[in-house]
Amino acid sequence: MIRAMIRSVLFLVLLCSVGGYLFYLKTGTWPIPGQLLSSSGDGNGRVDLRRLSEMPSLNSVDEAESESEKISKWQDENGVWHFSNQ
Repeated sequence: MIRAMIRSVLFLVLLCSVGGYLFYLKTGTWPIPGQLLSSSGDGNGRVDLRRLSEMPSLNSVDEAESESEKISKWQDENGVWHFSNQ
């Protein structure tokens, strides 16, 4: 019973995937509404990758934070390096 249900679900997923891809090949757009895929909401079914350039980079540092916290580095007589923000 459970095997038949699992096979049915897998068959439906496969059928929807292949059907969606064939629809894309014929029309050039995805059958899923564009509002679900695109942040621009223009309905063309394409993801707008240009909006990624508006996001700040992950390694960017705010200059105000870097100026407020100066980190000192020094080496003691045993050769061990120490760091401090005071």
